[in-house]
Amino acid sequence: MADAMAAIRGRLPLLLTALALVALMVGMPTWRYDDRPEFPRYAISTDAFEAKVDAMVRDHSTGAEEDGMPVVHPPPGDVYLLARRWQFYPVLELEAGRSYRLHVASVDVLHGFHVGDVDVLLVPGAATVVPFNPGASDRPVIQCSEFCGLRHNRMTAWVRVVPATAAPDQHQGAAAGAR
Repeated sequence: MADAMAAIRGRLPLLLTALALVALMVGMPTWRYDDRPEFPRYAISTDAFEAKVDAMVRDHSTGAEEDGMPVVHPPPGDVYLLARRWQFYPVLELEAGRSYRLHVASVDVLHGFHVGDVDVLLVPGAATVVPFNPGASDRPVIQCSEFCGLRHNRMTAWVRVVPATAAPDQHQGAAAGAR
């Protein structure tokens, strides 16, 4: 009897560790997919999405570059951001206090889009629309939150936040008149 109890005591730490690991693995899905809000998603081909991004770069480029990528200063509203190994393209320069709808899509593999409290999975062939309102003192960082390859840990981008240039009504009217 004493030998049996000693054998159980010798294996108890291993048994408890295995039980704890099983419990953690069962609970993992709830950590990532808890009560976070769902964001609108729509189907779009990678070529069509790249064309939207290229049009935005052409129409709203500041002429500056950062790490070889163009910096764009789009008006409030719809903004297109492309995720591909291992970058977010283009560099965004957004106005503080304005409302944007970031249309984000992957064109190659699964990526994650994490900024602030937002964390969404990006699937090739679909764009996700994320509301974004940068504050005056913000320097938001965008990070890939889904392993996408060897340089995944370097897939980050900073959003340049600048002071608003005009009242929202004036700015949107000027943008509409320029079209």
